[in-house]
Amino acid sequence: MKLALVSDPNTEKGLAGIKYVLDAMGSSSKRIGYIASQPDSARDYYLPTQQMYSKLGDRLDCYLELEEGFNEASLKQLLDCDAIHLSGGDTYRFLKWLKYRDLLPVLHQYVTHGGALIGISAGAMIMTPSIDTAILCGDKNLVGLRDLSGLSLVPFHFVPHVSLVEKTSNMARELAAISADLLQVYFCGDNSSLVILDEDIVELGEPFPWVIN
Repeated sequence: MKLALVSDPNTEKGLAGIKYVLDAMGSSSKRIGYIASQPDSARDYYLPTQQMYSKLGDRLDCYLELEEGFNEASLKQLLDCDAIHLSGGDTYRFLKWLKYRDLLPVLHQYVTHGGALIGISAGAMIMTPSIDTAILCGDKNLVGLRDLSGLSLVPFHFVPHVSLVEKTSNMARELAAISADLLQVYFCGDNSSLVILDEDIVELGEPFPWVIN
């Protein structure tokens, strides 16, 4: 299993987490696919991400939109990539459309067969057991999503964009009030990331694990 959970790829440790996963796949240039969390007709988010991967020596050239622009040809092309980038954005909307397209089992199988997933903020939360923690990032469930279960590729939940001052028992109590299933959580500041390589967890920067009692 090869995963990167990143708050912000525009920071040193955020980018390092992405590079760590890609380097673990070998020395040759990797081909990256991109799943947009919502329509991006002007490619305002895709193009800077494409440039980021180019600077790493890799190639992002496959874009998949989940709403009106979805098509099976792009999905097939995406699944042929070495790694898939799950973009940031509205976590509830992103997960709703992944479920609508029945892509959670597809992505799970992709990882099982050796593909890497790189999740940014919302994309990272979707890789965990549920997106219950999205509310702590200011997201609102405006799409009426009832099933908040995610990919469950890792046993912990994830809270991106968390500063040191927020790593308090008060936040832990707030998490416990959200769901009894939130037993283990990683708080991750913008200049931090997590990398999962099989059974190993690599912490870059200062991600903060918390076990809720």
